[in-house]
Amino acid sequence: MPQIRRTNYAELDNPIWHALNGPHRHFAEFIGDAHWYPSRIAPFIAIPAAAALPDLNGAVDCGFRDPAYFVGVLPDTLPDGWHVVSRSLILQMMPAPGASPAAPDDADIRALGIADSPSMLALARIAFPDYFRERTAELGLYLGIFADAALIAMAGERLALDGLQEISGVCTHPDFVGRGCARRLTHALLRRHRERGVMSFLHVSEGNAAARRLYESMGFVMRASLPMAKVERINGVAERIGP
Repeated sequence: MPQIRRTNYAELDNPIWHALNGPHRHFAEFIGDAHWYPSRIAPFIAIPAAAALPDLNGAVDCGFRDPAYFVGVLPDTLPDGWHVVSRSLILQMMPAPGASPAAPDDADIRALGIADSPSMLALARIAFPDYFRERTAELGLYLGIFADAALIAMAGERLALDGLQEISGVCTHPDFVGRGCARRLTHALLRRHRERGVMSFLHVSEGNAAARRLYESMGFVMRASLPMAKVERINGVAERIGP
């Protein structure tokens, strides 16, 4: 199937919202304008527009646990009892037009399953202590590379929007960095996305220069720089975080 190509991906400006109101709607929990993933899957919450006041206290009553991360669209105001822990920028990248994944080099790559969950969590905690949760792997396909039965590198799929699939959780154990594992796993996912007819995208911290260089060398280009806010509960008053 040919890969879907578009000139406008405006929904990626608010990716969590469009994932939870699109292909991932079966995961979505919500109250009012706030939509979020179950906390054992991912720490992300979203609103349709900055003017919306998310009922974070109501979300907690429904089982959501903080901290929470807003990506792309941040609320102008938080409810009483919440504050911003940190603000940052993440770079959203997509393959450049005409870019093609490398030839298959998958002999030691295999799909990860439920039995691999403890190893995936242990590896992810080295690189993504906040983002990868007990059930994150339910969001899509995860691939791994092993050495002596130990998981040393993985990459997988997280956000899914109509015609779009995020590559995420790309990490390598520090003892095995420099062997090309992340590159090969990412190319393996790119090939699968092309076969499915979906466009790949990914996010990388603005300060992660090494990861950005890796993805640029693979043909990724920056689509946007998105704001991200980490919020959690306090005993205080609402804080304005928008422009």
